[in-house]
Amino acid sequence: MEITTFELLVKRIAPPPADPAVARRVVQGYFLTIANLEDRDFTYQLEFHVSRPTPVDPDRTLAGNAVVAFDIAGANTPLALTAVNPSPVTPVFTTRFRLPAKQTASVQLLPDLTRPGLLDEANPDVEIRGFVRLRLPALRQGVFLRPQSNTPVKVLLNPEVRGTFLPNDLAARSGDFDQINYPLELASGKGLNEVEPDRGFFPIDPVIVAEVAGDRPVLPEVVNPPMIDLSLLSPTARAEVLAETLAQVDPSAENLSTVSDLLSKLEIPIRMEPTNR
Repeated sequence: MEITTFELLVKRIAPPPADPAVARRVVQGYFLTIANLEDRDFTYQLEFHVSRPTPVDPDRTLAGNAVVAFDIAGANTPLALTAVNPSPVTPVFTTRFRLPAKQTASVQLLPDLTRPGLLDEANPDVEIRGFVRLRLPALRQGVFLRPQSNTPVKVLLNPEVRGTFLPNDLAARSGDFDQINYPLELASGKGLNEVEPDRGFFPIDPVIVAEVAGDRPVLPEVVNPPMIDLSLLSPTARAEVLAETLAQVDPSAENLSTVSDLLSKLEIPIRMEPTNR
């Protein structure tokens, strides 16, 4: 489900040649409070779909510019922010977290202020925007990815933007700084929402996707790679990826039956059966 738009900033509130004495810098992040209303734990996935800059600009992407943090009732825990193979239109970055039953967490997408020299630059210009999607991903069980639930999962959502205004002579000053926060309107128009679980499938190898997509970079190997969203690919690439993946399935009767059932749920008219030799 789509949640909101987002915007990260590390830049002056007014461009040069505005008076530096008033053109302070703003550091702005995205915060999502999420409550799991169910009686069991679930793993959630956030997708950040980033507007592609034209021309290419390293200050307009999450890669190298952002970090994700998570906490329930304690210190922030860093989360991995993983780039998935982009569509021709929108780069996508994902993060996952486990939320226990009846617990409420804060998930924060923040500018990475540890980037060398960022706060020392005369005119920093990090400005990244896009939209956020919440998913209940299918999880790996053996060879396959299986749904976490057979029914939609209820959550409470409260997204907001928080920003801090920093003086230009930050290195020479100490003390508190002006801050601002404001809520973002949810796409659903309500705080109580139901997340449809992702249907099961078998893992799509990111290397196959990269090869089919042509000159897109190959993703680094990870222990539990996220399921590649086939909707991000063109119809031709989607068919090629599916064919390549099916060719790698161990042709046992049980595996083929499971694959056939999953393909049926995905409304793909393919049935796999063992051959009689």
